[in-house]
Amino acid sequence: MKLLIVESPNKIAKLRPLVGPGFRIAASFGHIRDLPAKGDLAIDFRDGRVLPHYEPLEKGGRAIAELTSLAKVCDEVWLATDPDREGEAIAWHITQIIGEHRYQRVAFQAITAAAVKQALSNPRSLDRGLVDAQQARRVLDRVVGWLVSPTLRSLGRDAKSAGRVQSVALRLVAEREMEIRTFNAVDHFVLAAKLERTGSPPPFTARLVTWKGEPLGTRLTDAAVAERSVAWCRKQRWQVHACDRREVERRAPPPFTTATVQQAASVQLGLRPDATMKLLQSLFEDGHITYHRTDSVALAPEAIAEARAIIAAAYKPAYLPKTPIVHATKSSNAQEAHEAIRPTHAEGGADGVAGETGALYRLIWNRFIACQMSNGRDQQTTIDVAVAPGTWNGRPMGIFQAKGVVVLFDGWRKLTADATEEQKKRRKKGEDSEADESVALPLLDPGHDLVLLELDAAKRTTRPPARFTQASLIKRLEKEGIGRPSTYAAIMGTLLARTYVEDLKRMLHATDLGLTVNAFLTKRYAGNFIELDYTRRMEEELDRIARGEAAWEPAVTTAAKGVLTLARLAGLGGPSPGGL
Repeated sequence: MKLLIVESPNKIAKLRPLVGPGFRIAASFGHIRDLPAKGDLAIDFRDGRVLPHYEPLEKGGRAIAELTSLAKVCDEVWLATDPDREGEAIAWHITQIIGEHRYQRVAFQAITAAAVKQALSNPRSLDRGLVDAQQARRVLDRVVGWLVSPTLRSLGRDAKSAGRVQSVALRLVAEREMEIRTFNAVDHFVLAAKLERTGSPPPFTARLVTWKGEPLGTRLTDAAVAERSVAWCRKQRWQVHACDRREVERRAPPPFTTATVQQAASVQLGLRPDATMKLLQSLFEDGHITYHRTDSVALAPEAIAEARAIIAAAYKPAYLPKTPIVHATKSSNAQEAHEAIRPTHAEGGADGVAGETGALYRLIWNRFIACQMSNGRDQQTTIDVAVAPGTWNGRPMGIFQAKGVVVLFDGWRKLTADATEEQKKRRKKGEDSEADESVALPLLDPGHDLVLLELDAAKRTTRPPARFTQASLIKRLEKEGIGRPSTYAAIMGTLLARTYVEDLKRMLHATDLGLTVNAFLTKRYAGNFIELDYTRRMEEELDRIARGEAAWEPAVTTAAKGVLTLARLAGLGGPSPGGL
């Protein structure tokens, strides 16, 4: 008999008929061992070694007793924890608790008959690179949290915690808050002309972009000047200066990763990242989607073939590309090159899942199918209109410009939009009044005269930069290479729970407490974990450790020494690591 250990008990009923009678299945209920929650730092640094003092978790007592008992009566222990660094570390901790035994590591990318069979047919040993990368992250988070957090006491009892990634996320929100608070709104005027080529309707609207050969970088802020300019321009000759028309292809977005599905669920469904992760966990455990903690956009060949078959059956031939589309993954972690998030049984359609998870499943299904559909094609037209041509050093006094877009072929957009783009939603609501209009423009020849139908100066007010939403903050963290996608929901939750940040109408506002904490950290820990570049380099080092290209203990020791030095200068109140 073999013992198969998974993390979640919710998987057991689904897995039992898939693995067959030769296995007993039990759950660890997540982590069963960790650094102690209270007491000292529980990490020693000795002679270049890093020695974390792990303890069995109290909540894991029943699981530990059951796993230990079952292991004694089974010939082999198969470790089927989640297929990521965290899962690899949990599997390693289980071996440290159970002790000497015959172990096999298997990883289910999906809980389906085919995926389980493939995993059980390809067992391996534990990947120490992944284990060490998780240990390094855990120790670094502990060092920053336990050494830095006590130095915040001078700010008052509400300033309770700092974190290696949490504090960088707070910095982004706090700096945006300060930009908004110090922003000085300026009224300005936009000159817009409605023009027409005689006999060549429709009319179109162009805005002033250049005056006397210079881009209108400094806005027109004087109302009197604006009115005089309008009066002068009305008396001038208008002529086509240039007209450019081109076709632009729109590539389908790749299938979802952990970060992009959180963004899309926030924008399209109004879900918080933590709620999205819970629903994803449920979809995975019920066998509806592949593993949901991934930064890969790769798809298995059979998945691509399935998507193409669905497209061929449901749409006209033009929507199916001649060859499969391969989306490139940014991550260089070959050992973690999982698939993107996709349906495990896409043939069931977008409505294959009922209940509250159904909307999220449809989002995933649509994105998966769309990523294999043909490119969209748009026709972009730009018309430059000269006012008073040849009157300024032989050139026009001013250039008005119009831009228009016409969809020639929707392609993948027939099924879905890029669900992570908040800016597009803002434009639909009229929040971006100067956005290029998606309208058809006539194709005009340079030199043709135009008739001015209307001209006015519309008053506008400059706007501060937009506040982050949870979706846009996740997008920024991902872009900067900070943190892991699977941790973003927890980061958001911590910032809100500590009242460093408030979520008001889906916009993140740094509180006065959050601003105070950020000011303290950026001053006291400059050049260290609070810097985006520093944190990005540390993430890259953790990736190198995961790939087996670097040892974890030297990297952690060096980082810990730097934090300790600054914590002492800031008034160390926490336990000092032994050996540093």
